[in-house]
Amino acid sequence: MIKVLYDHQMFSLQKYGGISRYFANLFYSFQKSADVEVEAPVLYSGNQYLKNETSLLPGFLGNLLAAKKSRMYKWNKQYSKYQLKTAAYDLFHPTYYDAYFLKDLRKPYVITVHDMIYELYPQYFDTADKFVMQKETVIRNANHIIAISESTKRDLQRFYNIADDKISVIHHGFYPETTSVKPAGFELNNYLLFVGDRANYKNFQLFAEAVAPLLQQNDLLRIVCTGGGSFTTAETVFFAGQGIVDKVLQINATNEELNYLYKHASVFVYPSLYEGFGFPILEAFANNCVVACSNTSSFPEVGGDAVAYFDPFSKEEMFTVIASLLSNTLLAEQLKEKGKQRLSLFKMEKCVAATADVYHKLLKT
Repeated sequence: MIKVLYDHQMFSLQKYGGISRYFANLFYSFQKSADVEVEAPVLYSGNQYLKNETSLLPGFLGNLLAAKKSRMYKWNKQYSKYQLKTAAYDLFHPTYYDAYFLKDLRKPYVITVHDMIYELYPQYFDTADKFVMQKETVIRNANHIIAISESTKRDLQRFYNIADDKISVIHHGFYPETTSVKPAGFELNNYLLFVGDRANYKNFQLFAEAVAPLLQQNDLLRIVCTGGGSFTTAETVFFAGQGIVDKVLQINATNEELNYLYKHASVFVYPSLYEGFGFPILEAFANNCVVACSNTSSFPEVGGDAVAYFDPFSKEEMFTVIASLLSNTLLAEQLKEKGKQRLSLFKMEKCVAATADVYHKLLKT
């Protein structure tokens, strides 16, 4: 039995998000394993994927700790450091790039690299951010690296020249949790869905510019954004300039509400310039939603022939592809069917088995 220690980082930083979901899925999957045992030491986490029974401070004390994210991060970090020094484990798998553990660690460690956003788009990040500053150190000192896509592996080697035999590509696994709940007061059934952050490389503004003519032509068509926070004043001014200020809305959706939004969307649009994997594509597939997305980075690797692609730098191409999906119901249905079939390539069991194999090979067990 291999004993693997995760740490607190992404469970402290994220309430929702692809990285914390990735580690939570591994954590709960390995609970059913006969040869890998995983611990995820946190005092308390507001993360929605890590169930509260893993926390040592439930209830009032946990809520008090979680009230301030920086305090929760600090306390959880101290507990992870304590576990590094005292727990019985064979291998460490940190959940992000804080290098706090390097001084005390006496065991091999694996790091998962989800993307190379910091390196590709440095203009969008604070160079004083500790995760930006420490990422390369954590990667170079790792005994082995998991890249979540071939695209991420290529970028990793481009920037850091990491040897092939030190990297394993393991795609995200996916549990198709499709229970849906209608958001309160939501009555739309003709909308383009945008999921997640909207700033910078996420390319939301160009997408909104591209589809503004569609919204102006069709009185019933809307853009629905979920996640990313409320619209800023600058965004509202931008919408007004495009003549669509009353045709764009934002919803802070739960997982179940997000499934509803996918199920009833006319098209899920993913115009990001770069993603390490593109998990929302699989969410859309699972909810029988047609996808239009960028033709860059990992998107073709995940979407295959089950999505409609566009150049994310071209408003004209974005408009044409989305308009064709809205008007061509046969094409949309064909893509939905292909999406369902493609989901089978990303089963969680496959991800877990490949990750366990990395652990075993590193420890030569």
